[in-house]
Amino acid sequence: MNILISGASGLIGSALTAALQARGDKVTGVSRTPSPNQVRWEEVTPDLMNDFDAVINLAGESIAGRWTKGKKRRILNSRVNSTSVLAAAITGSKDPPRCMVQASAAGFYGDRKDQILDEEARSGDGFLSEVCQQWEAAASPVTDAGTRLVTARFGIVLAAGPGALGRLVLVTRLFLGGPLGTGRQWWSWVSLNDAVRAILFLLDQQISGAVNIATINPQPQKVFASTLGRVLHRPTLTPAPRFAVTAALGEMGASLLLASTRLTPSVLDEKGFEFRDPDLESALRIILAT
Repeated sequence: MNILISGASGLIGSALTAALQARGDKVTGVSRTPSPNQVRWEEVTPDLMNDFDAVINLAGESIAGRWTKGKKRRILNSRVNSTSVLAAAITGSKDPPRCMVQASAAGFYGDRKDQILDEEARSGDGFLSEVCQQWEAAASPVTDAGTRLVTARFGIVLAAGPGALGRLVLVTRLFLGGPLGTGRQWWSWVSLNDAVRAILFLLDQQISGAVNIATINPQPQKVFASTLGRVLHRPTLTPAPRFAVTAALGEMGASLLLASTRLTPSVLDEKGFEFRDPDLESALRIILAT
C-alpha cells in the first residue's frame, strides 16, 4: 500500500513507519519541515490524496507540560486543524484513500472511576475529553467520500525513551515511585509494539468506528507503580497525595495521572487481534531491556 502519515516522526509514527516499510508498504510523511519522503502541509490537497491507499493521522502537540491557556489552545488546534486539512483533502479527492486511521485517546472517556469502558461508552467531561471529541469529529467527513474511518483511542503507550514510561522510570529510580493520589485509579496501557501491530491490523481488516488501543489487563496506578519498582529493583513506598500532584503539575497532572480510565479493547478482541504484551511486568522487562 501507499500510505500517508502525519506525525510520522513521533513515538508511534516512527515505529509504525518502520513496520510498514518492513512489510513492503511505501510511506510518505507530512511535516512542517519535511525531510526526504515527506511533504509539507501546504501540499496536502485533493490531488495528492489520489496517490494514496490509506492515511494515518497521528499529528498533535504533546500534552506534556503545564496546561496554560496557550498550551491548551495549541493542544486542541494542532489536532483539530491538521485533521481538518486531511479530511478536506480526502473529501475533495476524485480517487480518495480507502481507509483513514484517525488517532484519539483514552481521554475521550474522562475520569470514570471503576467503570469498564468499551467503544460504546459515552464521552466524558474535562479538557482532554473535549479535545478528543473535537479531534474525532474533524475526521468524520471522510466517510462521505466512501473512506473507511477508524478512530484509534490509545491508552498510555509504553516505550523506551523520554516518553511517559521514561519519566516514570526516572522518578522510580530516584526512589520517588509510589501511589499517586489514592493509587486506585485505573491506568490503561499498551506496549508500543502492540500499538503498532494494532494499527497494522486496523489497516488490513474491514473495521470502522472507534477502537480502544489498550491492553486487556489495565492496572490500578499503585499496582503499576509497584510492578515498575519490582522490575527496577526499587521500593515504591513514597506516596504523592492528590494536592501534591496538582500543586506540582496542575491540571495536566490531575488529568493524566489521577484520572481513572479502565478500557477494554472489545473491538480488537472480537476481531481476533492477539496482544503480544498482555502482561505488565513482562512488557516492562522487555521494553526496559532494549
